[in-house]
Amino acid sequence: MRCAPIVLTVVCSLGVSLAAGSALSAAAPQAQKKASPAKSAAPPENNAIPLKSIPAKNPIPTSENSIKAGRAVYAKICRDCHGLQGKGDGIKAPPGSKPANLTDAEWKYGGSDAEIFKTIKGGVKPFDVMEPWGKKISDTDIWNTINFLHDLAAKAAVKPAGKK
Repeated sequence: MRCAPIVLTVVCSLGVSLAAGSALSAAAPQAQKKASPAKSAAPPENNAIPLKSIPAKNPIPTSENSIKAGRAVYAKICRDCHGLQGKGDGIKAPPGSKPANLTDAEWKYGGSDAEIFKTIKGGVKPFDVMEPWGKKISDTDIWNTINFLHDLAAKAAVKPAGKK
């Protein structure tokens, strides 16, 4: 048991070193924290559909036919709230609600294909803000609408700032 004091000394020294390192990193200046890129937080939970149950990438390839089909779905169920150009300025949005601008880079519930699919299919709680559309339109309609939204956003990004 002559090794016990040596092992105890090594363990204690290691513990003190680790504790000191933690204290130093906890006391790091705020400027250093700002210099590192911020990790984007996961979007807030908007409905009960598990994200992992949805394909990460749209299974319907972007094509003129898909965009046209998505445009028709958008005109029928999305335009009243999200507006003609997808800017969140629709004339029939529920009072007090703020529909998402679907052409900018900020998507509260996530902008990946799977996250957009989840939002359209399952809605946004409370459902008077955005009702779930999954029982009213097909998954194919949702995927086509996502292709249309990507096309709409790409066209909005190319327009000069002064043009409407």
